Amino acid sequence: MTGDGSAPPGLDDVRVGAAYDAVRIGERQRAGDRKQPRRVRLGESLALVFENSDTIRAILEEALRTERIDDPARVAEEVAAFNAIVPAPGTLAAVLFLEVADPADLNAAMLKLDGIERTVFIEINATRIFGVPDEVFPPGESGLAHYLRFALEPHHREAIRHGGSVSAGSDHPNCTLTVELDEAQRRAIIEDL
Repeated sequence: MTGDGSAPPGLDDVRVGAAYDAVRIGERQRAGDRKQPRRVRLGESLALVFENSDTIRAILEEALRTERIDDPARVAEEVAAFNAIVPAPGTLAAVLFLEVADPADLNAAMLKLDGIERTVFIEINATRIFGVPDEVFPPGESGLAHYLRFALEPHHREAIRHGGSVSAGSDHPNCTLTVELDEAQRRAIIEDL
C-alpha cells in the first residue's frame, strides 16, 4: 500500500497451491475481517463493498485455488486480470451487489433496479461523486454485481482523511437513499487513499 492508493499485487505477492493451502483458513478469516468495515448496506437489497489491493488479492488467491491454477503462466494471466480492477491512485473502487434472500424474487429485483449501477454515488461534504461502472464484471462475479470506480480530487481525499462527512447512496427512481458511513467504514476507505 502506498500513500496514493493500493499497489497491485505482483506475482511474488500471490500464494498458490500448497503455499496458499497452508495459510488458507487464517487468510479467509482475515479477508472476512478486512471486508466487514468495507461493506455499506444500501437499503434491503444492495450492498456496496469497497475493494483494495489486499481484498482483491484475497479473492484472486481463492479463485486460483478453486480453479486449481498453479501453472506460472496461467497464474500470471490471472494476476494481470485481477490487477486491472485494483483501484488507481486517487480513486476508490467498490463492487455493488444485488442481494435477494429468495432466488424467486431475483428477476423482479433486477428489473426494478435496472441501471442502478449508474446512480450510485459517494458524497463527501455534500459533494456527490458518481461511480463509473466498468464494462466487465469483476472476476468471479455475475450480472448481480457491478464494479464501480469513484475518481476523487485531492480536496475530496483530504476531506475524508480529516473527518469530513462521507456517505454513500443512490438516486435511482426505485432506490433513492443516502447512508452515512460509520467510523469503521471511514477508516477502511482512508487506508485506500
